[in-house]
Amino acid sequence: MTFVASVLTTSFIFWQAYSQAGAVAEEALANIRTVHVFNSIPATSAKYNDALQLAEAAGIKKGLMTGIGGGFTFMMIFTTYAVAISYGAVLVATDNLTQPGCMSDCYDGGKVLTVFFGVIMGAMALGQANPSMEAIVSARAAAFEAYGTIDRPSKIDALTTDGATLSSVEGRIELIEVEFQYPSRPHIPVCKGYSLTIEAGEKVALVGPSGSGKSTIVSLVERFYDPIHGVVRLDGVDLKTLNPRWLRQQIGLVGQEPCLFAASIAVNIGHGKPGATMEEIRDAAKRANALEFIQSFPLGFDTLVGDRGTQLSGGQKQRIAIARAIVKNPAILLLDEATSALDTESERIVQASLDALLNDRKRTTIIIAHRLATIRNADRIVVLCEGKVVEQGSHEHLMQIDQGQYRMLVDAQSRKSPRKASNAVMKLTSSVDDDVAASPTEIPVPVAATTSAPASTPSSPKKKKTANQVPYGRIWTMSQPEVGYLVMGSMGSLITGATFPLWGYLLSSCIVLFFNFKLTADEMKLEGLKWSGYFLILGATYCVGNVAQNYGFSVVSERLTTRLRALGFAAMLRQEVGWYDFPEHSAGALQASLSTDCALIQKMSADLLKNVLNVVVCLVIGFTIAFYHSWQMTLALLGVFPLMGFASKMRAKSFNPQVKEDENEGDVMAGALLSEAIGSIRTVASFGMEDVIQAHFTKLVAMAGADNRRAALSMGFVFGLSQAMMFFAMAFLFWFGGYLISHRIIVFADMFSVLMSLMMSSFGLGTAAQALGGMGKAKQATANVFAIVDRVPAIECITNDGVKPTLVVGRIEFQNVQFAYPSRPDSLVYKDYNLVIEAGTTVALVGSSGSGKSTAIGLLERFYDPYAGRVLFDGVDIRTLNLTWLREHISLVGQEPVLFVGTIADNIATGKPGSSQDEVEKAAQMANAHDFIQQFPEKYNTQVGDRGIQLSGGQKQRIAIARAILRDPEVLLLDEATSALDNESERIVQASLDALLDMKKRTTIVVAHRLTTIQSADLIAVAHDGRIVEQGTHTELLDIPSGLYRTLVARQVDGNANPATTTSEE
Repeated sequence: MTFVASVLTTSFIFWQAYSQAGAVAEEALANIRTVHVFNSIPATSAKYNDALQLAEAAGIKKGLMTGIGGGFTFMMIFTTYAVAISYGAVLVATDNLTQPGCMSDCYDGGKVLTVFFGVIMGAMALGQANPSMEAIVSARAAAFEAYGTIDRPSKIDALTTDGATLSSVEGRIELIEVEFQYPSRPHIPVCKGYSLTIEAGEKVALVGPSGSGKSTIVSLVERFYDPIHGVVRLDGVDLKTLNPRWLRQQIGLVGQEPCLFAASIAVNIGHGKPGATMEEIRDAAKRANALEFIQSFPLGFDTLVGDRGTQLSGGQKQRIAIARAIVKNPAILLLDEATSALDTESERIVQASLDALLNDRKRTTIIIAHRLATIRNADRIVVLCEGKVVEQGSHEHLMQIDQGQYRMLVDAQSRKSPRKASNAVMKLTSSVDDDVAASPTEIPVPVAATTSAPASTPSSPKKKKTANQVPYGRIWTMSQPEVGYLVMGSMGSLITGATFPLWGYLLSSCIVLFFNFKLTADEMKLEGLKWSGYFLILGATYCVGNVAQNYGFSVVSERLTTRLRALGFAAMLRQEVGWYDFPEHSAGALQASLSTDCALIQKMSADLLKNVLNVVVCLVIGFTIAFYHSWQMTLALLGVFPLMGFASKMRAKSFNPQVKEDENEGDVMAGALLSEAIGSIRTVASFGMEDVIQAHFTKLVAMAGADNRRAALSMGFVFGLSQAMMFFAMAFLFWFGGYLISHRIIVFADMFSVLMSLMMSSFGLGTAAQALGGMGKAKQATANVFAIVDRVPAIECITNDGVKPTLVVGRIEFQNVQFAYPSRPDSLVYKDYNLVIEAGTTVALVGSSGSGKSTAIGLLERFYDPYAGRVLFDGVDIRTLNLTWLREHISLVGQEPVLFVGTIADNIATGKPGSSQDEVEKAAQMANAHDFIQQFPEKYNTQVGDRGIQLSGGQKQRIAIARAILRDPEVLLLDEATSALDNESERIVQASLDALLDMKKRTTIVVAHRLTTIQSADLIAVAHDGRIVEQGTHTELLDIPSGLYRTLVARQVDGNANPATTTSEE
């Protein structure tokens, strides 16, 4: 039991250690663009390898404990044999070879043999159960943590049927003296005596600095958390007394970072209302301004959105998320920066749709917004600061408060755009209005104009290609450093393999001893002691051999698995970004391959050698003993071997079904779904998707389980048949042995020597055959892993090849570029795209959501290469440049900030590996992040959590900006870099970015929907239908009659006309 407990403990440590490595891999693969942008492949690989070392050490210790436990078990069995033989010899000698002898109930050889064979059969069963026991122990260790989660009572159980439900919902929300801090940061209060009442049907906007707790209110209303003190009520009822699922069914949430699932667009929208009809889904998409771009895809609503929605642009994802909330038709609507990712025209239309949604029934709405112009029509505006409500009232009321927080925020936003530009725009408004009225309500979005094309297209691969089989020699080559451990394990295997036929020979000698009445009583007792001693020696030898075998091969197996995982992970990381656009290369599927396939390859190396050596030595020694004692019986046994071999082959095949192309599809898809659901748990909880996810997961697991059940039935049948063949063979051999003895061809001792040695050899063979189960899966797993390892990326990012110019100016040129995403090669995103960006200039890319603005950044970062045309960097085709060098001179701040598990300092330092703490803090200061970092108890050592979940959206974005600033690049790419910041933070960060541009001659490309942020750009390029249709300065573009930019600006000014301007002027 001690050994079982030790194996259980080390198994648990092993799974716990590998889970850390798996988390690193999944995080990196899910955010592969960020890993590539910052040339973080070596650092990420090193982080993964460090985690693997812990798992490797635990796996080796587990192998050692298994060897000790198994060896000790058999040593005890052989010790029991020794005692039984010695004592049996004494009983037989006493009852049969002494005077006057036994008169009744005497012990003879038959009785002793009955006991022996009973023990033998039990020992054989115990030995055959050993691999299964190892599997059970490992499974218990793996299940320990899982059952800890399963058995943990949820503080807020979304699946419970307990709790009250209201017959009708008016929508009155009260937060009374609420105090709250996040469980992961219990020493940092977020809400400090927070009190607020929102009347039914009221439209309330929450504003305040980034990190002031606006989104926390949304989480409390959704009951993602409960307050530490105070109460949150709905229609006068404490939320804690309401059924959580029912509560969330009354609430629609559109978050700051839209979260979609790897399914079709229709399925994602339908998550808002289980059982929604296609007509309802289509209507919701239309009201969210999503119908047109959805219909532009070849598969329409059946288009797959990709892993976490990566196949759609930011604006498209947000509109799908809004449609998901619209189809729910909730009594309470929570909009957390719901339109921040949309371009001006889409925002105007979606805002109108949201307004219409609010007007079609009495609906309570809570809006969180940094862009104050979008909430000026709210019934009430609530200003938060440091966890408390500091001001509340209408826009007009708050603007009358001298030195008021809200007024200062509005004034700060008003100062962001140059006065002369604003005046010029205002003059245009009336003249453009006629053009706008005459034009369509939406600026057309081209069919192929997506930031990332959907994977669900006719050209997308539907099945994995069959991978080529990998030679055994290639695997063994990877284990060359462990040749000493291979020798140790091999010697142990030879010893353990030799044990079984020798066991049979010793046992046959003991059987003969008990019937040898020619001996005196003392001679029989001495012979009993002699054979008992041989069993003791055999047991000790087996124990040593089993320890050497398990420890030696565990070292080889675990180190090989570590190398394969490290090699496979590095190969995945170095693949071009376009490779990840296909569903079979999702983060969950790739992580499953690292976890499962690499582990299965052990059966192709150390496990294979161990069992082959066991088999060979068993056969050689067993048949040597058999031929020596009776060639006739041995040949007879060989005669029935084909029948036994056929049964054994069927048995092995049942253990080892050849893997088809889709063999592991259910397991892989289930793993990907689980990863996706956990990573998006807030969305799952908000839309009550627990049952849907669970049902889907159960269905996928059932797919894999069905194959396993069929294999189990087949295995059970052929196992029984093989066992029956064994008994038939033994029956024949006993008959044939009796025939030979009766004809005085052999003697009794010879027959049992043949039978026992070969029977025990078959026991060893059976154990080895059971351990060899799964070889077909191991071969396929090997092929899968090496298919990735051997794949040559279309864009090699880890290479010394390519030009590395000594002088970097920063001139960028797109020449006649044509481009389509690999997952949809038939739909062109760029059609003769031409743009010149002079060194040191700031160029803004504008256009409708999905017009391909971010595609330019993807091509410049060489996530993709154009199908035709060229992208030049300082006059050199970027395909000829060293990719690592190229990316070292570019920094990207994307629309959705990506942070990795680790400290704030680690995340900032990603921008410049090896940077000092002073450099990190300086970058944070320039990004307006230093102050809020200093407020944390751990300051720069504060853990950001999974995907930065411990920070607010604005805080995450500022960390991402600091990371880019630290690199001090020649080219800066800002893809909606300030969209998540509140107005004051945006103003300060924008000033910091401007100062960064003034530090040195720096080329900057800005992608923006908010046109006021790019009016001072040296050049504004307007994209439409895959081409640059207008370019010039802000003033020049405004002078183009009926120009696209002029139309966009006029609509934004019309939508964002701010009464605050006149107020401040008065």
